Amino acid sequence: MSLALIQESAKEVRRLAIAGSPLAVGDFRLKKFIAPLEQAGAKVPVFAQVAKAISDVVNGKAADSAANLLSLSTLLNAILYTQGQSGAEAAFQELDAHNLMSSATTRTPARVLKPILQALTTTGSGRFETIRSAVERGVFNDLRLIEPAIGALDDVYPELADLVAEKVLPAYGPGVVPLLKQRFALKGKKSDGRRLAILHQLDAAGTLPLCKTALDDGSPEVKVAAIACLGKYEDCLPLIQEQAASKNKTIRAAALEALAGYERPEINKVFIDMLKGKSLDILAGPMRVTKSAEVMEALFAEGRRVCDLLVKGDGEQLVRFAEILNCLDGRKDTEPFLLSCFEHCEKLLKVKAAKNTYFDGNEIVERLVILLYAGGSKKALEAILSRRDILHAAFDHVVRSALRLWTPEKVYDEFSPLLAAKKGTGEIKSDAVQRLIQATCWDESSRFDPMLYEDTEDPDHAFIKKVKWDPRWVDAAIKANVTTLVCCLAQPGQKAAIDYLLKFGDGKQKSSDPALAVEALARCQYPKVTDYFLELVARRTKGAKHIDYELQFVLEKARHLPKADLPKLDAFAEKLDEKLVDAFLEAIGPLRTTPPPTPEPSE
Repeated sequence: MSLALIQESAKEVRRLAIAGSPLAVGDFRLKKFIAPLEQAGAKVPVFAQVAKAISDVVNGKAADSAANLLSLSTLLNAILYTQGQSGAEAAFQELDAHNLMSSATTRTPARVLKPILQALTTTGSGRFETIRSAVERGVFNDLRLIEPAIGALDDVYPELADLVAEKVLPAYGPGVVPLLKQRFALKGKKSDGRRLAILHQLDAAGTLPLCKTALDDGSPEVKVAAIACLGKYEDCLPLIQEQAASKNKTIRAAALEALAGYERPEINKVFIDMLKGKSLDILAGPMRVTKSAEVMEALFAEGRRVCDLLVKGDGEQLVRFAEILNCLDGRKDTEPFLLSCFEHCEKLLKVKAAKNTYFDGNEIVERLVILLYAGGSKKALEAILSRRDILHAAFDHVVRSALRLWTPEKVYDEFSPLLAAKKGTGEIKSDAVQRLIQATCWDESSRFDPMLYEDTEDPDHAFIKKVKWDPRWVDAAIKANVTTLVCCLAQPGQKAAIDYLLKFGDGKQKSSDPALAVEALARCQYPKVTDYFLELVARRTKGAKHIDYELQFVLEKARHLPKADLPKLDAFAEKLDEKLVDAFLEAIGPLRTTPPPTPEPSE
């Protein structure tokens, strides 16, 4: 008998199981299978049973939907699994086994598991955030995620693959070692380097011989991983020093970074000699981690020499000074050197780019400001603020410094006039202020928010999110007609802000401001915000044949609407085109129930 109807029915049941059983009541997609199944049931009785089970689901009550859907799913699975094979032909062999972490489980709900599996096994944007969120929530204790996670080491997005290598697979413990060894290739690519690093982390003693073999016979990518592993053993330093002279620049850089963790006269000499060379870019990584005061003093001396030449107008030194500053990123012992260079920022700003150089003194000063701000001392922040009138390219960090040292009132008095600037350096400064205001109001639960703070890995991110703005900024934004800022800052009781935002409901704007206004009006407790939202959706869906970016962004804002307006939203959904209704129902889903907590691992 043909199983096409059963397979299609099972597909729809899986969809509804993920979406939630109450949505199965009246579902038109599932209902269309009843008639053909009843007709087929005249010859095959089991089809009639399936038709009745579907009828019980779609025509039943919401309170009984979970039990009815489970009964239907059980019946469909029973039919499908009787058609499969129960064994496979293969030779017997002994399996290499290790213990997994004690908290490993298989109880993660399907609706939690599905987006993680998709992020690990597909391509496209947004996957990295899905994996990172799952790591933070501790979801990666499910055994079903091990194989997809190992496969993700080959992901085309290197940041995602690195996250899996650093945070996901090591947490499973030595139990994943055999699986990693099966896919490891000595002459492999970057993914095999990640596998070697994880193997060494989980079984250091057992992997040491493999690391030494990789150092001799591995591909460059695998050699780099082997160097990082062997660099943790002092008796392997001679092997690492040999690689420091490699013709391959990547291998040479990895060896130098491994050597930087040791303070020995022979190693110090290697670095000090290299500081006299023509190019310092290969030293950036090692210098950021070296513990040698002698090496750092040599670097500072070279930096002061180059800075003096720049002050005299020698643009040929721009590249070298940029390389020196790059070596200081992330260090905590650089402030005296940086301040001594920053004292000359007026002259540094005037240095013009040399031939074949793509940056000038402005970029150098901006880099100095970023490094000073990262240090975070009051002295450094005050130094930045003292030159705020000339720091145009680095004005973002000028405002950040002010937020750390000044009151909200002083910040407003100093920077609010910039909102009216429309050209020149004033516009550059205005953009910096606006970006920071938007960053503090970024809605982190939205995948489509255009106010997304560009670098969420910035260590300053947590501070930026806590900044409080003077209430007068709303009136300044209205006066300057900066709609996005009004959406960010509007609060309950600000009638002028509500009146201003309502004019964006006419649907004529091509920007995302009307959608942002939904969230702002909801925050301001505007009683007709749902009507505003539905009018906006009606305009965006008129004649639409699919969900585009703009419409999806509008729908994302539905979660801010009052739960009491759910009947009105459901009634609107019935009028939508079939191609659009699923996205709309998904958008208002958070208003129905609070998501249940992830079950605790079984004991």
